[in-house]
Amino acid sequence: MTVFAQSKMKISFFAVIVFASLFASTIARAQDTSDRWLTVEITNQAGRPLKNACVTIVPKAGEIVFRKADRRGQVRFKRPPAGDYRVVVKIDGYQAEKKQVSVGEKSETVAFALKASGTR
Repeated sequence: MTVFAQSKMKISFFAVIVFASLFASTIARAQDTSDRWLTVEITNQAGRPLKNACVTIVPKAGEIVFRKADRRGQVRFKRPPAGDYRVVVKIDGYQAEKKQVSVGEKSETVAFALKASGTR
């Protein structure tokens, strides 16, 4: 094998390594984004989950989203756009609550411990 062929082979191998590294980092970033969640947890003051609580997510701009909490008192929103949101939680027999949440590049969890109606 000539010196020219050897150097050409080294350059090709280097190019493959660089391409594979860039491709792997792109996939890792895409997976990070797809695994990002906004989780809302709703309990009563005793810490028991409140299933079927109505959760409303209100962005500064865009579509308002409504969901009902599951049996664990949770609602998960997959890949919400980064930004500020108002989260409102309501369920019959409890005082409604709202909180401001900032969603970034990582998953966020916001917890509510609702007070029963009529308690102070």
